[in-house]
Amino acid sequence: MDTPARFVATLADRCYGRLVLPLLLGLMAAVALTQWVSWFTGGMGIWLVLGAAGIGILWHSDAVATAAGKPATVSTPVGTPADFAWQGEPLNISRPIAALGLCLLGLVWGGLIGWWAGALWVGAAAVAVAPLPIAFLWALGNGRPMPWGYTAFAACALLSGVGVLWGLVHAMG
Repeated sequence: MDTPARFVATLADRCYGRLVLPLLLGLMAAVALTQWVSWFTGGMGIWLVLGAAGIGILWHSDAVATAAGKPATVSTPVGTPADFAWQGEPLNISRPIAALGLCLLGLVWGGLIGWWAGALWVGAAAVAVAPLPIAFLWALGNGRPMPWGYTAFAACALLSGVGVLWGLVHAMG
C-alpha cells in the first residue's frame, strides 16, 4: 500500500464517523446551497456546517455512552427502531462533550435568531430560555421535579456559544 492510501486509511480509522458524516454532509449542503440558491450566503453556509458539527458531536457522544452502558446483543441488529427507542436508561454523555456540542448549537441558533431579530441579545435570550420548556415537559412526563441543575447546565452551555459568537464579532471590529 502506498503512502497516500495508507494515510487515508489511517485517517478514516482514527476519525469518528458519527462526527465526520454530519460535518461532510453539512459542508456539501452549504457549498451546494451557496452555488444554487441566490439568497444563501457564505455566512449561512458556515452556520450550517457548525450546526452539523454540533449535531455530530452529540450523536457520537450519545452512541459512545449507549455502547458503554449497554452490551451489544446479537438479537437486535444495529439500525432497527429498537436501537433508537427509549429504554429507560439514563444517558451517560460526558459533560465536556455535551457542553461542546451545546456550545456549537448555541452559537448557531443564537446567532441565527440574533441575526433574524437584528440584535444578538435576542438570540442569547432565546437560547437561555430554550431548555426550560424541555425540562418542564420532561418533569411533567416522568412525574418528577424539574432537573434544575441539568437545565442550568444546558442554558449556560448554549449561552457560551452565543458568547463565543459575540467575542468573534467584537474582535473583528
